[in-house]
Amino acid sequence: MPTMKSLAGLVAGLVAAVAAMIAVGFVGNLFVPLSDAPVPGETEAVTVALAAAPLGAQVTVLLAWFAAALAGAAAARFISRASWPGWTIAGLLALLLAGTFLVPLPIWMQTIAVLGPLAGGAIAQLLVPLRRGAPDAIAVNA
Repeated sequence: MPTMKSLAGLVAGLVAAVAAMIAVGFVGNLFVPLSDAPVPGETEAVTVALAAAPLGAQVTVLLAWFAAALAGAAAARFISRASWPGWTIAGLLALLLAGTFLVPLPIWMQTIAVLGPLAGGAIAQLLVPLRRGAPDAIAVNA
């Protein structure tokens, strides 16, 4: 049964994921801008622009998705002190990005779009401990 701490972790994870994705995308766009920036509401124009973008811009998008899963899963795990909220964030992002297989993008980009968030979630699970503080001391009888 989800507790309030777990639900708070999910919400914080979603906020952290969106913030990380925007931040990495913004910084990456400063260094490697898309040549023809399309209107965000035009899905076909965005797809064509991303497929025709330079390699650096494509990698920036993939890094933004990876960073979103890493930050979101880490925040969710840190607040909830459970594994499932972090995996939920990473899994939802990977599931949403599985839709890239329906779009004419390079196959390497489609594959990394799904595997990147899962890798970010796995790294977050390794970096954020489930318990705060030092482990309990072991009593030794002499």
